[in-house]
Amino acid sequence: MQLEIMDFKKFKDYKERTIESYNKNVKILSEKFKDLLNLKQRYEFPRFMGMLPGNKILDLGCGAGDHAYYFSKQGLDVTCIDLSKKMVELCKDKGLDARVMDIERLDFKDDTFDGIWAVTSLLHVPKKKLKKVIKKLHAILKPKGILYVSVKEGEGEKMLDDKLGKGSERFFSFWKEEELIGQFKDYFKVVEKKITPLNGTNFLEVFFKKK
Repeated sequence: MQLEIMDFKKFKDYKERTIESYNKNVKILSEKFKDLLNLKQRYEFPRFMGMLPGNKILDLGCGAGDHAYYFSKQGLDVTCIDLSKKMVELCKDKGLDARVMDIERLDFKDDTFDGIWAVTSLLHVPKKKLKKVIKKLHAILKPKGILYVSVKEGEGEKMLDDKLGKGSERFFSFWKEEELIGQFKDYFKVVEKKITPLNGTNFLEVFFKKK
């Protein structure tokens, strides 16, 4: 699906527009994400589970809950959050513990989770707001907790049009490896990193451990 670059300066309500797109196009987007769930090619799932110091995890920006459902079937205690009400409803249909929550306003107690799974979710956070989010992620992770992050490689931040009709723009921030890791260095250490090409896009994948 070809995406058109929008002018971010014209879209101050980036969050509302992104939520609108997910809610309005929930069926199309959830099917698109489901098609990417090829466990034979996704090394990060067993790698993440093998690093965890315990079994309680947070799926940060869970979408329709396909990843969370897989983890729950592997015996993990999974909590799901997403800003899209429609996506959360799909998670609940799968029997998951899911709730509507803003990544920028996480409402969890300190030392709650052994791991946080953040696949293509932090890329919806503006760069100037990311460090505040990272500080909170550090706080809600238990000692030696693991954070897995996947974002799109690139530069800048933009509104992108999914070409699904009116109200289908989503906000994205794009990152270079050193730039991304630099955001986390005060709170996390890098355990493993790689760049994975997929459908014409490079994804930065980083496993972090809580300092």
